[in-house]
Amino acid sequence: MKEMVERIVELNVSRLDALKALDKPKIGWTSIYTPEEILYAAGFIPFRIMGNTASNTSEAGALLGNNYCSYLLNCLGEGMNGVYEFTDGIVFVDECDWRKRLHETWTHQIQPKYSFFLELPKALNPVSRDYFRMQIRRMVESLEQHFGCRITEESLREAIRLFNETRRLLQRMHDLRKQDVTSLTGSELLNIMKSSTAGMRQQYNQELSLLLSAMEAQRETKKTKPHKVLICGSYFDHDNIVDAIEQTGAKVVCMDITNGVKYFEGEVDEHRDPVEAIADYYFDKATCARMFESDIRLNHLIKLIDEYDIDSVIYFSLKFCDIYSMDYPYIQSKLSEKGTPVLLVEGECSMTNIESIRTRIHTFLETMMY
Repeated sequence: MKEMVERIVELNVSRLDALKALDKPKIGWTSIYTPEEILYAAGFIPFRIMGNTASNTSEAGALLGNNYCSYLLNCLGEGMNGVYEFTDGIVFVDECDWRKRLHETWTHQIQPKYSFFLELPKALNPVSRDYFRMQIRRMVESLEQHFGCRITEESLREAIRLFNETRRLLQRMHDLRKQDVTSLTGSELLNIMKSSTAGMRQQYNQELSLLLSAMEAQRETKKTKPHKVLICGSYFDHDNIVDAIEQTGAKVVCMDITNGVKYFEGEVDEHRDPVEAIADYYFDKATCARMFESDIRLNHLIKLIDEYDIDSVIYFSLKFCDIYSMDYPYIQSKLSEKGTPVLLVEGECSMTNIESIRTRIHTFLETMMY
């Protein structure tokens, strides 16, 4: 089973070389609100820009400002270093003001072959839903006009089926987490999730299906219930934090992050008009802190806490990520009323403060566990 996990994780580790080798156009994206099905139906390989190869962001900081979300600085740093020269374009989403600046700076400084800025409403109501549907149609038209392609209803339905298959597989994996019958570590879970956005969609589905069949055949329920932890908050890509949690004997069973359940929850309706169904699926995610409806996020989080039988929560906020920093006090107060302990952890992509974070996590968890 370990070899199966390693094969899946390798899809992300080697994704840049693998993408370059594929004789097919590719488009990068930075937000889980990007309708990948549209890109796939247009003939592209959609993949997530993760920023994890940027070792120096001084030039990016000079353009955007050093008091900037480190994830976006890293993404721009990669772009300026020519990491994505092999791509045919990039899609940005209006998920926060800083992503707007990233779009403007990227298109001006790097000048990609193609870029599209998808406007995402902040409010959830019938008018904004119609507006977002219009934005998705605008994206379809933009791709068709720029690349001379045709996005057909048949290609859209095929893409929806493929991406829904991924969602169902990932839900199966998380159902095993709920039952505490999987030996996957939290870091393995995080890295399997990251591979889902690496671009090799069909291979990923095949490999994950094999792994799940093996896991379900060898399920072993633990005799004692571990202390279950949920990670939530802003963009998160930190094996070392997950390892710090599990070094105490606790277990990370759920991640309410864009590299977690936020990416795959639900399905696109395969029986409706495909463009409207895709638009509604992404519109209804509504879990990002930039959305006005904070109670929807809170209720979603509480639902996960109950479903996964969570004992405590680690709320991660990237430094300078204003929307998640401002969301924390409300979330913390409501979880306190529920009786769920929560620890705020702030860090950057480089995680230069990992030792102090590890100490705080160990103190927080060990106080409850022992």
